[in-house]
Amino acid sequence: MNQIKCILFISLVFAFAVVAPATAAEVERKVEYTYSLNSMASVLMGWYGSLLPHDGSTFVVTPDIKWDESRTHYPNTITGVKITQTDLVKLAVSEYAFNVHSQITYLQDDVIQAKQLDETFIFHIGPTGQAILNKKTRNKEQSVTAMSLPTFDYSYYQKREFAYTWLAYLDGVNTNNSIKGKDWFNTAVYSVKMGTKDIEGSILSTLAERNTYLSKGRHTLRSIEVNTVEGRDNTFILDLIINWKGVNAEGKPVLAKIHQTITYELKENNTWYVTFIKEEHLLPDIGPWQNLLC
Repeated sequence: MNQIKCILFISLVFAFAVVAPATAAEVERKVEYTYSLNSMASVLMGWYGSLLPHDGSTFVVTPDIKWDESRTHYPNTITGVKITQTDLVKLAVSEYAFNVHSQITYLQDDVIQAKQLDETFIFHIGPTGQAILNKKTRNKEQSVTAMSLPTFDYSYYQKREFAYTWLAYLDGVNTNNSIKGKDWFNTAVYSVKMGTKDIEGSILSTLAERNTYLSKGRHTLRSIEVNTVEGRDNTFILDLIINWKGVNAEGKPVLAKIHQTITYELKENNTWYVTFIKEEHLLPDIGPWQNLLC
């Protein structure tokens, strides 16, 4: 088994990309890599987030591989989960092994305890890019000195699950509960600025025009932050930095660096209602990126 390697291929989108040699095979390989990654990452965020206490809200992608049985393999009262290391290996056509190292804290007899876990998730990627979790194994489990993981809570994973599901949708992936089925999908405003080009409209109309410049390729999440909106207690801004690699409508290899802000309101049961998506294309980075997940 060979670990999947990211392949940089670069072209020109307005003034925000540079030209570099790339074969058709390299483009296809990179497309397959990130096409699968966002879909798998969305499921993983849902998996680990579902281990944590919450107020009745649900993830877009609900873990569906004998979840009740799998949950019994974890402590009952988990207070924090931190993913510390990941590795993605291609096993066969449309089949991947996603190895995840994590730290968990939990209550046992009213005392905080901690463990390190080494787990592997086996995914099959369907023809539309949807990641289907076929198997999960526990490779290693070790008790460690108790620590504090207050920021790695349910909300932490909910934000990342949403981000990866959104990027999977932009990649054309049909997930278990698609972004397209959300009640805000037809009302949210989506704007894009690429150099001197400005696009604004509904999600579908903006993507139709955007696809001229980012035609065939995949999005990779590079950073994520959440900011509050002053004077609006239930309104937040999800701030994303994304790389895009692929080809434009003319078939030329393209690298883009994208800054997206997604404004959303927090409704009942902690559900999100997206109102505005703003996208700006920046000068792309040409250095390597080491981490699989954010």
